[in-house]
Amino acid sequence: MAFATNGAPYYEQLVMQIKQQIVQGSLQPGDKLPSIRAMAAEMHLNPNTVSKTYQLLESQQAVYTVKGRGTFVNQPTTTQVNPIAIDDVQTKIQDLLTEAQFLGVTESQVKGWVKKAYQTGGKSDEYSS
Repeated sequence: MAFATNGAPYYEQLVMQIKQQIVQGSLQPGDKLPSIRAMAAEMHLNPNTVSKTYQLLESQQAVYTVKGRGTFVNQPTTTQVNPIAIDDVQTKIQDLLTEAQFLGVTESQVKGWVKKAYQTGGKSDEYSS
């Protein structure tokens, strides 16, 4: 996993990378994440950054920690909808669509990107529909 130079803090990028692995299915419910120290060494990050990442994921109920055993991927929940988080996603999408329109990206290109991302749970490096 590599970090982008998009200005987002490393812990936020790591949160998204872990969420992406969950969505793609490479991390399944019950899978153990590397220890904070192991993840920090693997990702070339400060352990405090990884700790913050795990705490944020736990607060979002994406993972859970068992004292002395580690941090594990949580079962997906469909019962707890966070309207504030959903509003935040909608705002981000609206901002991205404004930027895409400004850059001349067509609606069909955006639809193609959204469809592909939803099907694969991943990011696309393609700039075509």
